[in-house]
Amino acid sequence: MRSMRSKMEKKNYILLFLQIAAIAVSGVFGGDTTFALITALIGITFNFLVSMNIAPGFLFGFVYAVCNGILAWQTNVYATFVFMIFMQAPMALYSFWKWHGKKKETEAIMKKMNRRELTFMIVGAIVLFAIMAGILSAVNGALNANVLFDTFFFVCSVTACIGLAACYKNAYIVNLGSGIGGTILWLYKAITMETGISMAVFFAIVALNSALAVQQQYGKVAGKVKSGLKNLRISVITR
Repeated sequence: MRSMRSKMEKKNYILLFLQIAAIAVSGVFGGDTTFALITALIGITFNFLVSMNIAPGFLFGFVYAVCNGILAWQTNVYATFVFMIFMQAPMALYSFWKWHGKKKETEAIMKKMNRRELTFMIVGAIVLFAIMAGILSAVNGALNANVLFDTFFFVCSVTACIGLAACYKNAYIVNLGSGIGGTILWLYKAITMETGISMAVFFAIVALNSALAVQQQYGKVAGKVKSGLKNLRISVITR
């Protein structure tokens, strides 16, 4: 048993190295800013530590959220700024306080939304999108690609956070949308502002992890997920 766990941990560290390498190479050769590259590296470290059930990882999550918020403000993606500073950063601190000192191996029962709850989530997301897009359009002076990508990422992230906090497995699908949205958003920023390619690679990794989580939740072995994975999805975004 100990040998199997040791092999799994070794595999995870190899994956972390490969993910760090992918982000670093993309940032350096893609001409990304130092701050964006560092933010992405902090984010991937945060993801790894939480997935390994290491509570101090949430402190990395807090630093990542603050850095991402600053980067979002600098690149004019204000909905992302709001999410990172006012939702993800506080949730990272709360998760650290809640999880610190608890048993390493715990499980959370993930449930499926009924039709009424699913309808409420969809309608709520649409309303939130319309409101945020309207606000950002007024701030930016037009409804453009920047507003749409920023709003999509914001709505998916907020919806996924709330859904996962309530232990709804449907939220993993929304979180996948958040990862894809983050990838598209930062690819757009890399093209238009020459910064963010590191973040785009980071969110592509988040999207891949989210896709695996969806497969786990809706596959043959469904219903339970370790709290480390659950908290990872709540905080990333999160992814």
